[in-house]
Amino acid sequence: MKKFLKKLKSFFRVKRFLCDSCKYDYRGACSRPERPNATECSDYKSR
Repeated sequence: MKKFLKKLKSFFRVKRFLCDSCKYDYRGACSRPERPNATECSDYKSR
């Protein structure tokens, strides 16, 4: 039951784009294909 509730919550959660607050959000710094709408990123660093 816990797994189901967790999946249900994640389905309705509003996802924010990480690129908007990423340290590497400028031309030439990030070449990931998910950019600029990434919701998960292993290179993310907060500004």
